[in-house]
Amino acid sequence: QVSIAGTLVTAVALPVLVYRLSGSPSLTALITVVEGVPYLLFGLFSGALSDRLDRQRVMVVADVVAGLTIVSVPLAFWLGSLTAVHALVAGFLAQTAFVFFDGAAFGALPAIVGRDRIGSANSALWGFGALLDLGIPMLAGVLLAVVHPATLLGLDAVSFLLSAACVATTLMSWCVAIC
Repeated sequence: QVSIAGTLVTAVALPVLVYRLSGSPSLTALITVVEGVPYLLFGLFSGALSDRLDRQRVMVVADVVAGLTIVSVPLAFWLGSLTAVHALVAGFLAQTAFVFFDGAAFGALPAIVGRDRIGSANSALWGFGALLDLGIPMLAGVLLAVVHPATLLGLDAVSFLLSAACVATTLMSWCVAIC
């Protein structure tokens, strides 16, 4: 769930950052579109690919790619070289990585909890996910009142790398529940 929380933070902070950079409502709207397109382009493919590969490896690689992509945004900002195009590309790439993470995580659950417990496991994950969907964007919005979006994205990058480390450990069954 750490990876999901990070994705939700990005969904709020990146459009705010693009608006602060450009002052353009059109570019701000475009970043939201760009972050949604990967599900349309790669959603089915990511699930099929994850069925054929090591799901744990797919999840770790996806989190590392998302983390490195997102950390490029605050680094470029702090170096004074961030552009709206950079933010748009980073949003697309990070969301694409998350689509692959999500496809692998969805398929990994039955193997982790067993078929007899899949119903209760899905119930717990979807219930907690719904709480994240409500709470994380609100928290990110409140934080944006006192923290620059680039800084928030830097913290977000750490969440992706934490998720990758968690999933990569031998505590896979425990980690999927929180990552």
